[in-house]
Amino acid sequence: MPEQLIIGFNPMSATNKVAYSSSQIRGRLTWLVVSVVWCVVIWLWQRQSLSTSQTAILFGVGIAYSLIWLGIAVVSWMRAKRALAAISPGVAVTVDRQGMWVQGTGLAWAQIAGVAAVPGRFGGSPLLRVSPVAGPRQTISLANLDVMPGTIDAAIRAYSAGTQWIDTAKLGN
Repeated sequence: MPEQLIIGFNPMSATNKVAYSSSQIRGRLTWLVVSVVWCVVIWLWQRQSLSTSQTAILFGVGIAYSLIWLGIAVVSWMRAKRALAAISPGVAVTVDRQGMWVQGTGLAWAQIAGVAAVPGRFGGSPLLRVSPVAGPRQTISLANLDVMPGTIDAAIRAYSAGTQWIDTAKLGN
């Protein structure tokens, strides 16, 4: 059995999210232009029968819907860019007989209260959370690791002599 499991970062998932969010922004901008064009066409066609308030409602509703979705796409893109920028090259997690090292913080097995996979915020990928007996929790996105969660769980069980494992109860089914 190897002396340790070294887990590096894999930015592919975060890169894909940035690309997807960028394409969403382009699509939302296209629909914003289409909605403006449709509002102008309807206004030109019905301008004699539309009052000022009806015209305001037509443009307000027609364009606000597209602007809201564009705003959601921009926020999603910003979150994806921030997540990609947070991925640094190098070692993310190391598991060995002495304990775990998570993003610069080393903990002996006796110092670890539990290891869990928890849901990400706002529908993000699940997080690996290492809770020490004392001190702040260490979390890292499972999507940004180059090893599958089952491999990490097997290493934790083996190197901790069965005293620790990844608790997946908070993920649900």
